[in-house]
Amino acid sequence: MGKSIASRFDHVDIPSSKLRAVIINDDELTLEMDFCLEPGHPDYEEPGAGEDGCFHPGMLRFAGISKLSLDRRDIGDEGKRRFAIDTFNIEGTKFDMACEWGDIHLQARSIRVLTE
Repeated sequence: MGKSIASRFDHVDIPSSKLRAVIINDDELTLEMDFCLEPGHPDYEEPGAGEDGCFHPGMLRFAGISKLSLDRRDIGDEGKRRFAIDTFNIEGTKFDMACEWGDIHLQARSIRVLTE
């Protein structure tokens, strides 16, 4: 049996994680992330000198989207590549996130957490 969505975030510091990109294709939405890992996560490595934490690339992929609301913020800095996360919630088939990029609210048939 597969892991639950909530258990995929064990030892992941979501408030310290960063959003890198939002990709929309047909009825799919992909969020490219830099997940901030905590000690206890299998991929955790001690941060080097000058590093803020242990970051690991990954994605959240939503398929079979039945409701989608994207409210992009005017951030003023077009060169920004990583966006801080303010709130993050997955409950059943619903997902909500507020971050520097903007607000994302959706309902999807499938929510997958992928790490590279």
